[in-house]
Amino acid sequence: MNYRDTLITCQECGKQFIFTVEKQRRMDEGGLDVTPPDTCEGCTQRVNYGDKLHGRIRWFDLTKGYGFIADDGGKELFFHRSGVVLTDDGSLPPLEEGQEVLFELQETPKGPQAVHVSPYSG
Repeated sequence: MNYRDTLITCQECGKQFIFTVEKQRRMDEGGLDVTPPDTCEGCTQRVNYGDKLHGRIRWFDLTKGYGFIADDGGKELFFHRSGVVLTDDGSLPPLEEGQEVLFELQETPKGPQAVHVSPYSG
């Protein structure tokens, strides 16, 4: 299959974005139809997950108290245990590598950080 970067206009917000060769290959390798999306990743996430963003735990060290989340676009984001939503009994939920989570972004002096992190069960 021939892939090429394609400029697309989001049907939701009107912003232009690129449907990359990389994304097309991943879709094809995953057995999905390689069709251009109608909406940008930001609008797609908002529709699917409310106002939260979606990602997966890359790693988390409870002793150190921090870890990293890979968002759906593959960008790694720092998070601290103080930014994790506690369970009903006030404890930290288990956060394991590869686990799906929802989160919000907060700008800090050191760059964007994931906050209000909570496990996502689909």
